[in-house]
Parts: sequence; C-alpha cells; structure tokens
Amino acid sequence: MYYYTYPYPYAFQAYNPGQNVHQTHDDQEFRAKKGQNEQVLQALVDGMEGESEAIDFYTRLAKMAPTNMARDAVEHALEDEKIHLQLFIDLYKNLTGKSPNYKKRKKQFANFKEGIMLAYKDELEAYEQYRDDYLLTSDQEIRDTFFLAMSDEIEHATRFGFVYHTV
Repeated sequence: MYYYTYPYPYAFQAYNPGQNVHQTHDDQEFRAKKGQNEQVLQALVDGMEGESEAIDFYTRLAKMAPTNMARDAVEHALEDEKIHLQLFIDLYKNLTGKSPNYKKRKKQFANFKEGIMLAYKDELEAYEQYRDDYLLTSDQEIRDTFFLAMSDEIEHATRFGFVYHTV
C-alpha cells in the first residue's frame, strides 16, 4: 500500500506554542520507521525459515526424481534457495549486528508427484510473500534482496508446474 506524505505533515496538527512541531514530526517518523524495521526483520526471519525448509525439502525431493529433467529442475531451485537463505542471513546480520535465530521446519510428502505439487504451491506462496515484503521498505538493498527471491520463486513455480505435468 502506498501512502502519500505531505511536505508539511505537522501543519495539520493542533498548534501548541510550547511544542516543537519538527520534533513531533521526527518522533512520529522514528516510531513509523521502527515499526517498519520490525516488519522487515520479521520478514527476513520468516524468509529464513521458509528457505531452510525448502533446502531440506528439495534435497529429499531431488533424490526421488523419476527423470533427469525433474531432478535438474529441483536441484536448480535448491541452489537458488541456498543463495536466498544466505542473503537473508547476511542482510539480517547487517541490519541488527546479530546472528539470526530461526526455526527449521520439515515438509512431509509421500512421493515425488505429491512433493512436486507441494513445491509448486509453496513457490507461489513464497512469491506472493516476497512481493509483499519487497513493498515494506524503500531501502534499496532490502528491496533488491526480496526482489531476487521473488523473481526466483516464480521461476521455480513455472518449472515445477511443467515437471508435474510431464512425470
């Protein structure tokens, strides 16, 4: 969602002669950025959890692939997910000065066909999530990180959709 910031937002506040209107505006901006930063950090943690889950999932799924083409598609996504995870970890460290703490989940599936359909759905959901995360901030480094992940996720979904219909 886009918000228009008026050039003089404090002009719409009630006048108080003892109040520094610039300080009030700066405090509001600080609180808004703090909330925004918390959202970005949570998005990075969520991304790390999703990417680590995908790495485990795709490692197991690649071993079950019935064809070389199917295995290549899964391994391509696996390598991208490793890159995304490292980018999210590095960005989190740069923003906080701390190593991230995230949960490692495990996806369950019975066979390759079921797994590739789960992977397809997960990639579409990840694409939508990273698109929303991209819009959280105007910081170019953060946006670039989410944009790369977003564009890779839609590519993976496309590949997995093709694989699903050919195996």
